[in-house]
Amino acid sequence: MGKRERGGRWVENPEDIGEVSDPNFVRLPDPRSLFAFRADRMRSLAAGNPLGDYLTFLAALASAQHALATGLPDPPAFAPDLLATRIGAAVPPLAPDLLGDESGRFNVLLTGLLDGVELAAAPEAARHACAQVGRMPWPERLQTAEAIFTGSYPAEHLAETVFIASALQVFLASHAAALPANRLKAVGDGVCPACGSAPVASMIVSWPSASRVRYCACSLCQTLWNSVRIKCTSCGSTKQIAYYSSEQLPATVAVETCGVCRCYIKHFGRHQDPALDPVADDIASFGLDVKIREDGFRPGGINPLMISG
Repeated sequence: MGKRERGGRWVENPEDIGEVSDPNFVRLPDPRSLFAFRADRMRSLAAGNPLGDYLTFLAALASAQHALATGLPDPPAFAPDLLATRIGAAVPPLAPDLLGDESGRFNVLLTGLLDGVELAAAPEAARHACAQVGRMPWPERLQTAEAIFTGSYPAEHLAETVFIASALQVFLASHAAALPANRLKAVGDGVCPACGSAPVASMIVSWPSASRVRYCACSLCQTLWNSVRIKCTSCGSTKQIAYYSSEQLPATVAVETCGVCRCYIKHFGRHQDPALDPVADDIASFGLDVKIREDGFRPGGINPLMISG
């Protein structure tokens, strides 16, 4: 059984594992609503948070994502043969080859994001990074986007990756929304079945046919996929799983740790608070990351909007 920390102590976690249900394996994103939802959540979390200024900037960025997503035409249909081949081989259908060329959909979307985001109240570093991306030639934009897609965030462009990753989120969410949900298959522990990216966090949800079920949230394409509870999302171990939370945060926010691979991932109780957003709440609870890393654990997921060197 996992554990939950209260007042600096590790105690047994009494929460029920789950109720009888028959959850769908994946829940595809709705790009036309999820970024507006995220922007609202970031604004509400900013007040009184040590990262309040950054959350306010990200709320403006999420609003720009929403404006792009609502005006974005549907992506080209996925080639049926290629889709069947990739799903049959347990390979995520969405891959970096979707990024195209300089005149393609992704670069146009990235340029639109840079032009549309409101930066008047943003930190100087954010305004500088936005201008830097604007000056990037296409080959450098593509190289950076491909690195983000594969989880290899370039150290020399960490500030710029926030904008490129934000464009990728909109781009990939639109493609993921068009996939056949009932055909997607598991491709490995901690791997999104739609685009192959790592999760940003996991959530306990309460939906029809999915009561108290855990879903991992993709850091890029925003797909949610079902993941067994009390099991490491990184290595698949069911041993030495523990939970840590803080009295300074709501009980709906915790960290799940694995004593086998020493990875951790945020764990959110969305069944208790439907306003939770995996990306926004992960950033707002960064103090938990600091504590758990001090205890020798490393992230098992990634948040493209909160990359540190």
